[in-house]
Amino acid sequence: MRTIERLRSNSLLSAEISKLESRLWRQCRRDDVKTVLVTSAVRGEGKSTTISYLATAMGLFPGRKILAMDFDLRVPSLNREFEVDIEHGIEEVLAGKIELKAAIVRTTLAGLDIVVPSTKGDPELLHQTEPLRRCFSYAREHYDLVLIDTPAVIPVADATAVMPFADGVVLVAMAGKTTEPYLRRALTICDGLDARVLGLVVSNVHEAAPEYLIGDGNYYYE
Repeated sequence: MRTIERLRSNSLLSAEISKLESRLWRQCRRDDVKTVLVTSAVRGEGKSTTISYLATAMGLFPGRKILAMDFDLRVPSLNREFEVDIEHGIEEVLAGKIELKAAIVRTTLAGLDIVVPSTKGDPELLHQTEPLRRCFSYAREHYDLVLIDTPAVIPVADATAVMPFADGVVLVAMAGKTTEPYLRRALTICDGLDARVLGLVVSNVHEAAPEYLIGDGNYYYE
């Protein structure tokens, strides 16, 4: 599993992700949050990488039941990060061909399952409200926490179709790349859907914005 290999080979990265995981887990348990949508303002800001690391860190605890769901039908990536064989994809669930249970894939981590596209799919499937409702109903019942990967919120409407089913949203930004107008626009979109923004993860802090660092980390969570 690529994420495990990277975390094991980079102690600094592992420590940073552990801090992110701990803060988000405590926040979700305290506030009764079970479904967290992770997105960004625009593409290329590291949201899929962040959610992969977070899911891995959370899945290392065997007493937990974590589900990571990739709703990015345009550019799916979680299947590559976790290196799993996909028999049935999330696009089949959204099309009403199968139930979510049939698309769940076990990872090598005792506490982590994933659901990902088997191929690039039609983003219009994300607007099928009833299959989405059934997806999240099952996930809430069977998992402690569900992490949801979606496309960025500004270029396309995919994330906004899924957002109403999430208890909270975590925005990912990249220091030195994400501009303030884009970030404000992303927050406005979330606010327009009454989405609860749990926090902001800023990556690449070490190189682009060292003034935000506490210690020598490369991630900042607010």
